[in-house]
Amino acid sequence: MYVKHSLIYLLAKLAPALASFVVLAAYTRWMSAAEYGIFTTILVVASSVSLFAFGWLYVGIMRFWDKQALSAGAVERLISVSVLVIALVVGVLSALFAWLTGQVSVAIGFFLVFLSSAFYEAYQRINSITLKVNHYLWAEVGRTVLTMGSGLLLVWLGYAWLGAIGGVVLGVLLVLVLSRALWRHFRPAWRELDRGVLKALLVYGLPLSLSFVLLEVIHASDRVMVGWLLGYAQAGEYAVAYNLPFQILMMLTSSLNLAAYPLVIRTLEQAGREQAEARLQQYFVLLMGVSIPAILGLLGIAETFIPLLVGAEFVPSSLRLLPWIGLAILANCTYLFYVSLAFQLAEYTAGSVKVVGVAAVVNVLLNLILIPEYGLLGAVLASLAAYLICVVYGYYLGRQYFALNIPVLEIGKILLAALGMYALMEQVPVLAVHNAYVVVLKILLGIGSYAVLVWLLDIGQVRQLIKARFAWAIPCSTSSPP
Repeated sequence: MYVKHSLIYLLAKLAPALASFVVLAAYTRWMSAAEYGIFTTILVVASSVSLFAFGWLYVGIMRFWDKQALSAGAVERLISVSVLVIALVVGVLSALFAWLTGQVSVAIGFFLVFLSSAFYEAYQRINSITLKVNHYLWAEVGRTVLTMGSGLLLVWLGYAWLGAIGGVVLGVLLVLVLSRALWRHFRPAWRELDRGVLKALLVYGLPLSLSFVLLEVIHASDRVMVGWLLGYAQAGEYAVAYNLPFQILMMLTSSLNLAAYPLVIRTLEQAGREQAEARLQQYFVLLMGVSIPAILGLLGIAETFIPLLVGAEFVPSSLRLLPWIGLAILANCTYLFYVSLAFQLAEYTAGSVKVVGVAAVVNVLLNLILIPEYGLLGAVLASLAAYLICVVYGYYLGRQYFALNIPVLEIGKILLAALGMYALMEQVPVLAVHNAYVVVLKILLGIGSYAVLVWLLDIGQVRQLIKARFAWAIPCSTSSPP
């Protein structure tokens, strides 16, 4: 089930990631840097608000689901009531923002993105928690196709960032209507709401939700402050440079987390702490074994791939910032999908607030100092420093409550294999063919060489795992007596 669900979630994440590359290529050619900066700023702020508003609910449900404290009906009622109440509050705040600033179109765009995304994310959480992975996959594919198609059409017609926002909203709403999710799941049932369960989820989930928001402060404050200090055009360049490595690494690591984290929880509840710690270490090796070569592989194809993907205006900054952005996102994923799990598994979610709170304060201060001096590079360095604080401080604090084992030898072998892969990719000569073919050649060379090195170095005991998986195909030798 773990392998099957991992592949399904990977496919679900792959669709929007691939679509984002198509959209990025089109939008950076059809919109100015300032227009693209407004569009991405609205998306980032809407995502941050949504994470704070609903993060407590989703992480709480996921943590307590295996304890049989919640039924599928109770989950739907909790999510439905929460979405409707919080959407009303955010709507009032959006109207207040429009009245105070006069940016009516920005406020409306933000609220529509927040509202549609809130309903869609709630629907997908219901599918995930109730193990309806096929529903999850097809909803994600449908949303991706509809959002991309409508957004490209509206931007091409000349609506710029308003068209891009309209595409996001329209694609999500069409999926909710066609799946009948709006009237199937989102019906307020105040009297049937279990307030005891709601209180337990709030106590467990609110600290985690706050820590996620503080992580979003780190993720979003750089581009918001770039827009404030350097202008929307620079914010647009920064967003483009950040988008490619972020989409690739988040797609891979979040897919692994969606499949592995429920399994770790189940092991903890059914087999005990020691077995769960061993399972968590195996997951960490897999997480690093995927994310480290992904970053180095992207560096290996960057000079050929990025000019194919984005408009010429955005290429220099994207290439210049990529190595530093890659390190920052790797540190972010390491904390988010491994280190922070110690606090969740130990049910000490306040610890994550301490860690990310310190990092967020440092990030804001460094942004104020470094952006005026170093421009976009200063914003990246501020984010990198903040995520490294999360990893180091979170590791030493989290291991006091739940063991976080770092298999140094395995990580060293992963790094060696990834560097070997990168070195081979760099040896590909200049070829008299279209750059797209060169990119494909380098990707195939990278995947093949990394797979061989993983086997030779026996990373994560891969030989034993493969032999066990295909034991049925190995003929048994029997010897007859003389």
